[in-house]
Amino acid sequence: MPLFKSLLPSLLLIAVYFIADEFFGPETGIYIILGLGITEFIHTRIRKKTYDKMILWTTLFFCFPGLLTFLPVHNVFSRLHPAIVETGLCLLLGISAFSKAGVSILLPASCRQELHLSPLQLKNMRKLISYLFFLLSGHTLLVYAAILFLSPSTAKFVSSTLLCLLLGTFFSALYIRNRILSSKMKKEEWLPIVNEKGEITGKAPRSLCHSGSKLLHPVVHLHITNQQHDIFLQKRSLKKDLLPGKWDTAVGGHIGLNEKVEDALKRETSEELGINCFKAHFLGSYIWESPREKELIFSFLCTDYDCIRIDNDEVDEGRFWNKKEIEQGIREETITPNFAYEYRLLLNHLPN
Repeated sequence: MPLFKSLLPSLLLIAVYFIADEFFGPETGIYIILGLGITEFIHTRIRKKTYDKMILWTTLFFCFPGLLTFLPVHNVFSRLHPAIVETGLCLLLGISAFSKAGVSILLPASCRQELHLSPLQLKNMRKLISYLFFLLSGHTLLVYAAILFLSPSTAKFVSSTLLCLLLGTFFSALYIRNRILSSKMKKEEWLPIVNEKGEITGKAPRSLCHSGSKLLHPVVHLHITNQQHDIFLQKRSLKKDLLPGKWDTAVGGHIGLNEKVEDALKRETSEELGINCFKAHFLGSYIWESPREKELIFSFLCTDYDCIRIDNDEVDEGRFWNKKEIEQGIREETITPNFAYEYRLLLNHLPN
């Protein structure tokens, strides 16, 4: 929704231009584009204290096709005006979808600095714009052919009515698809999305976080040791969709929406190991990235707890491992890569 709101001014600008061009003529369209462009230029100068040349180039870009209409009525460029306008729009979409300029080229200058897209949002936005680019490119070719080889009435239908039907169908299909996905996602567990400082920037369903989207979400880990400084590991259930049957950190789980780190730690420890009374101290946080997900992990160490009782579907079994066994498990890859990485950090907090 924030992304759509950022794009809305540009979409309205393009829509207003085409409406004015269609119903009031190209001359009126030129006046509207000039008015909107000058207004945005002044607004940016007052608000941002800068001169944005992109505004001027974009304004001239849209004005140029309209100027062709002042040529003699039988001039080929005058007749091709609708196709030339759409060609310019395709050019903008193509630059936005396939060049380094990115989607920001479609935004008003006042919105460019405020738009911050995650890699997944950027990928999805480029994909959407590329679909729109191919749709309009195909239609533009039809418009050229209709103007050059068909009757004026047919050309007018192709350039205006057919365009509205295609865009209406495209955005209707997009809306229906998003509604279906939204309905499915409402039934899932939703996780907070955070930045590297742990500050919440949004939320996303669990499946999306584990889909390779690399949306950073927070996780708690609890390491448990005994008096011999052995480390307790749990064996992940074979029902797990990620690394089933591997030995892993004693306790690990997602932090829920509006849930504090300490509360998530208590909840996960109780659910996975049946421990309700324990003391833990914070070791630190780090970012762990795998092919399927990206996590901000808050790591804790516990040496004082009541008792371990495993009675759930997430953990098959658990036991204490000494350092020699852990090193062997890492070599044989029976231990998860995440714990293998964190084990090196944990050694700094354990007696030699």
